[in-house]
Amino acid sequence: MATLRARDVSFSELQQLLQELMPPSGEVVRCWLDAHDGWALDKWPGLEGKVLWNRAGHLPALQPLSELLPRVAQGRIFSRSGELKWRQLPALGERCCRTVFLGDWPAAALERLDPCTELDHLHPETAAYPLWGQLTRHTPGEWIDLRIPHRLKYPVEAQTPHQGRVIAYLKVELWKDRRGEPQFMRLCDLTAQWEE
Repeated sequence: MATLRARDVSFSELQQLLQELMPPSGEVVRCWLDAHDGWALDKWPGLEGKVLWNRAGHLPALQPLSELLPRVAQGRIFSRSGELKWRQLPALGERCCRTVFLGDWPAAALERLDPCTELDHLHPETAAYPLWGQLTRHTPGEWIDLRIPHRLKYPVEAQTPHQGRVIAYLKVELWKDRRGEPQFMRLCDLTAQWEE
């Protein structure tokens, strides 16, 4: 059963939450981090690990999460069964990290966030959205998008095709009201699909 929890926390409280967070074993956990100077979409390595950091005009490079996290304006950690997301709002003062969890992770650390009842009158639907770029036999391991232009490395397993292309998709869960309007969205998974 999915739960919704939220609270404004300090940056140190957010770090402690991220340190103690234990998503279900066996699930692939990924992160999406945005900062003013770059972004990462990678497997979640824990606070002591490194993520592949993307910046305009540079090739993606591994960076320590401990150095990046203070610069991250908004972030998400997600797996099939849940998502923790936060946004730094300096106007909130010391408790500047608006933090929300949606899903079904059995983590005691999440009890620091206040339970919310907004899901009571909503129903979930799943959707998938294509990400930028395509993987072809000419670009093994990289999704190339000429519109940006940029080389993208997604944390998803995909075989390099002999013909056609592979597209990466972001699977999401939309919580909609009676009119069909989405009220909440959580990231769930990344998949890859071959297309002729």
